[in-house]
Amino acid sequence: MEIPESKRHTLSGLIKRGIAEAALPVKERSLDPGIYNFETLLTYVKHTELTKDAGFNKATLSKKLAQPQLMKIAECVKLAAVLYVTPQEVMTLALNEISQRPPKKAKAKKAAAKK
Repeated sequence: MEIPESKRHTLSGLIKRGIAEAALPVKERSLDPGIYNFETLLTYVKHTELTKDAGFNKATLSKKLAQPQLMKIAECVKLAAVLYVTPQEVMTLALNEISQRPPKKAKAKKAAAKK
């Protein structure tokens, strides 16, 4: 195991706190919100540690963390086991990651561009 047992318990607590904090209105959040998405998760644990402990290929984990909408349920289960949280909490991290991104600009249609 790359991630020590004590650190896994700490990560679990930070994830639970971060998810609860993210559900609060911005004015009511604390200064240390915990782990509420994949970006903040990677500030507490190394990418390589997650890769080895969850049994992911490094490129696959990078892709899933960058594009959480591509994450499969089985992958959430693997990450949950490593982080000592439920798969639903891993899904919440993924959903928080997606919701905090700026919306994509609409592409101009080819027909409109020809005019």
